[in-house]
Amino acid sequence: MGNANKCTIGIDVGGTNTDAVLLRDGQVLAWHKTPTTSDIQAGVEQAIHTVIGKASIPSTSIGTVKIGTTQFVNAVLEQDDCKLDRVAVIRLCGPYSQGSPPFAEFPTGLRNLLEGHVGYVDGGYQVDGRPIRQVDQAQLNEQASMIKTKGIRAVVVVGIYSPSNPSQEEDASAYLASVLGGGYDISCSHRIGKLGFLERENASILNASLRRFARHVTRGLQSAVKTLGNCNLYITLNDGTLSAASEAAKHPVRCFSSGPTNSARGAAFLSSKELQTTRFQNAEVLVMDIGGTTTDICALLPSGFPRQSAAFVKIAGVRTNFTIPDVHSIALGGGSIVRENNTRPTVGPDSVGYRLQEAALCFGGKTLTATDLVRLEDSTGLLRPDIRQGALSEIQRMLERSIDHAKTKAGDAIVILVGGGSIILPSELSGVSNLIRPEHLEVANAVGAAIAKVSGAVDTVVVPGKKTIEEHIKDAEELAGQRCVAAGGDAATVEVVEIDSVPISYVTNGATRVTVRVVADLNDTFVGDIAEHTDESALDRDGERKVEDVVFQTDREASHKASTYAEDKPVDVETYQPDIRGDLWYLSKIDLDFLLDGTGVLGVGSCGEPYPSYIACLQQLHAGKPITIHRQSTISDSSVIVGGGFMGSPTVYLERIPGLDEIINAIGAVLKGSNTPRIDYMIPNEIGGINAFEALLASSRLGKSVLDTDAVARAYPLLWQTVRCLNGVSIAPCSVADGEGQSTVLQTQDSFEHAELVMRDACTALGSLAGLCVNPMLGLEAKTLPQNTFSWAWSIGRTIAIARRRKVNPVHKLIEEHNGALLFVGKIISVTRRVAQGFTRGTTVFQALDEERTSDDSGKAQLTIEFENENLSAVLSEEGKDEKLLAVCPDLITVLDKANGAPLGVSDYRYGLRVSVIALKASPVWTSEKGLEMGGPKAFGLDVPYVSVGSGVYKAPKSVWEMF
Repeated sequence: MGNANKCTIGIDVGGTNTDAVLLRDGQVLAWHKTPTTSDIQAGVEQAIHTVIGKASIPSTSIGTVKIGTTQFVNAVLEQDDCKLDRVAVIRLCGPYSQGSPPFAEFPTGLRNLLEGHVGYVDGGYQVDGRPIRQVDQAQLNEQASMIKTKGIRAVVVVGIYSPSNPSQEEDASAYLASVLGGGYDISCSHRIGKLGFLERENASILNASLRRFARHVTRGLQSAVKTLGNCNLYITLNDGTLSAASEAAKHPVRCFSSGPTNSARGAAFLSSKELQTTRFQNAEVLVMDIGGTTTDICALLPSGFPRQSAAFVKIAGVRTNFTIPDVHSIALGGGSIVRENNTRPTVGPDSVGYRLQEAALCFGGKTLTATDLVRLEDSTGLLRPDIRQGALSEIQRMLERSIDHAKTKAGDAIVILVGGGSIILPSELSGVSNLIRPEHLEVANAVGAAIAKVSGAVDTVVVPGKKTIEEHIKDAEELAGQRCVAAGGDAATVEVVEIDSVPISYVTNGATRVTVRVVADLNDTFVGDIAEHTDESALDRDGERKVEDVVFQTDREASHKASTYAEDKPVDVETYQPDIRGDLWYLSKIDLDFLLDGTGVLGVGSCGEPYPSYIACLQQLHAGKPITIHRQSTISDSSVIVGGGFMGSPTVYLERIPGLDEIINAIGAVLKGSNTPRIDYMIPNEIGGINAFEALLASSRLGKSVLDTDAVARAYPLLWQTVRCLNGVSIAPCSVADGEGQSTVLQTQDSFEHAELVMRDACTALGSLAGLCVNPMLGLEAKTLPQNTFSWAWSIGRTIAIARRRKVNPVHKLIEEHNGALLFVGKIISVTRRVAQGFTRGTTVFQALDEERTSDDSGKAQLTIEFENENLSAVLSEEGKDEKLLAVCPDLITVLDKANGAPLGVSDYRYGLRVSVIALKASPVWTSEKGLEMGGPKAFGLDVPYVSVGSGVYKAPKSVWEMF
């Protein structure tokens, strides 16, 4: 069946309206808005037949219907067990990840609805493609038996590094299908998310829980279009591309954010002629979609697709990492409620929403809304001029700040305005060179659905060898193109819209993460999902198990809703006191929350995201196993202490989640190699990020305590950049271990550099991530290490938490209490990275914000941070002035998210992030002559002098024992 020269209908099913447009040869023939019905099928049917009637064409002229819907994400937000199923999770992980189990950080209500079963079996891959272990069918048989016994029908298979090599996931899924028989819904994580194990698993759990409901929704959509005859039905995805309805039913999470994407794509299409003019070339283009309740703003890429979010996103409180547009939303729309107050009128955040035409003053209602500000005549006497002017000024201020937030580079932007609430927008906005109001702007979201293309993507890790990185990228482009064509794309129109290659730090084999995405027009001769067509084969064409006939029911007994998807009742962080019993500090969840941010600040841009370790620590506490910190000054001089942590790539850490034994095995190897019979305490090798949490975990598993200290008092990239090595103590004997029984022990070192090279090569051989233990020490030496560093990290995190609770910027309190200085407030406009000798080196450039310039010059100030895994220096440049060094190592330069004070690592740096840059004074041990030689600017090849940040003398951090 061919669809050449036939028309396309695009539909967007929103919470308030269902919009439809009819396109032929890129021209809008007709459009229609109709209220969304509780049974969306009826609303879609009405929209289809009305728009066909307006176009005055026969229904047989329709070749394709493309629909975007919010039904799937709404089902998660509603948390009704009528729509969500319990899920069994099978991890292909070998010895890894078991300390951070599935569902661990789901909000309580959602977890109670979804958690069904968890199984750990052999499998998974290393970063370089080697199998961790082969999949064991006997283990799968055991898991299948338990799944049957528990009556669970939705199953997810999650394998380590499955996005790079899905074969184990697919084999395990097929085997489980053969053992379980019909009626089971089995899916693979590599089809849902990208690299990032826990986030991909979370997204896969949500997806598996929704598949039964998604089949119900897509069947309704198929029924709605069946009167059109042999018409292909597609569902739009988060990235602005298409999926056959049957595919959408299998992967509903990929449709969660299709609405904002469709609006952006429709805006670009409707404004294409204007954007092609010379005066718009090289200018940044933003799309502003103003609805009844919210305004969404996103940046358009040159491809006409919205920029995608680079970080994880939370859905109903659950961290996920599937592709989603980077949209900045504010509570402002045509239905926003306007109120008077003592200073100036407020607009929103609440809205009359879909009741606008009955509630607004201009429609005879009793509520003053944003729409009334532009529609209500002065002659009515219902709106005072000063309230109108003040509220319009407030709207303008809100929109201008949001536009500045969404920009990714300096200069005025072009803004394309779409959405039904667009009448509230002022005619001019600061920071905007041109405001485009395209024809059909009211239904841009439906236009975006109608023009959606087909995509193919690859997200993998490659290692240069027989092929260069460039050749691997070419292979990825070819594979992405093949996937696109298989999904219905026209091979002649395939174009690459995204290529990214990021070298993995801390590895010596050149491993690089490669992501490629391509799109293509829908092939006119491709047969997708015909409305009447159903396929109940045991295995679908992608090899995933298809449920043979699980009927969707809306009236099951014992149906209930989770009370909330918010976090459990928060602790009052301002009055909270740590649990101190003598010389021991017993950590709680709130202490771990403080440490999560505090160790991030002291990580100065490195040390990785400690989230998996944080989850594992919570599991220890839930199991009744205490995590304790011992006062540093009260240990005996003869106590035996070991330093432990992880060595390797933070990127690998997020996919190959640590197991239970890596650090413990490394400790055992060092104790054996040094003839040390016991240990009494542990310390982290450095206080930053992952290592602090992993030391807490290892000590708890050994029944020991961590001392309130570390070996660095910050983070440094090299093993020998520690206070111990500064004092001439050897790194060796030291060991790395992989938790699988493999370890490497260095008994003696020729030099610090020799030990570094041997250990780093050994770590790469063990999968580029390994537990690490260095030369044990006695209590007499441990007392000379930096004082109270866990207490310091805890206090920093507490300061940030209190500021969040008070909804104020934490920066000023941080620098006041922790020997610091505010260097800059701005947003990231440039990031460059390169890897040399296993370390990520690069620069980040920040542009001062309009409202917070660093000087009174007409030109905006810029700050440049140079980093090598950690932030090294911060240099200010302003027009007409010489560059000024504001801070340099060993002082701690940290970038904080301006919105919530969260510390950012160098891997988080991306265009457009609004940040505060601070610096904290380094411990005096690092500002001594010897300290500067080992950890100052010259140690990193920076030809600048060290100048201390802030004013006054260094104040040593207090311990929690002193504070409480």
